[in-house]
Amino acid sequence: MTRFTEDALRAFLDNQGGVTRFWQPAADVHETRDALVIKLELAGATTETLSVTLSGDGRHLTVAGSRGEGSGEVKTLCHQLEIYFGPFERTFELPEDFRVDRDTITATLKNGFLTIRLPERSFSAMPTRKIPISQG
Repeated sequence: MTRFTEDALRAFLDNQGGVTRFWQPAADVHETRDALVIKLELAGATTETLSVTLSGDGRHLTVAGSRGEGSGEVKTLCHQLEIYFGPFERTFELPEDFRVDRDTITATLKNGFLTIRLPERSFSAMPTRKIPISQG
């Protein structure tokens, strides 16, 4: 009952802002030695219905899309409904000190999970540079 109330309240508040979202997929976020990995539970979604975007400043990753029931079956009496269908959007704020290598980001949908791998941009040490001083 609590979950139903929370989801109904979230849907109402989201709808007030003009966005129709009724659910957000569960997600795990962790770091490896060289990347930040975000894994979302999206059973029933397809690559055609999903969108992954990284903000211009590299600080926010947004996953949006929808998943449909797909069966086309008409329900005449429901005894329990816990699986959410329809549109969703979820934005992740990336760690402040993490710099993403934008050119090597990957996203893979497999076995109902969307895994996004954000490699960290490496900084190679540059040789010391002597800066000439001019007389003004």
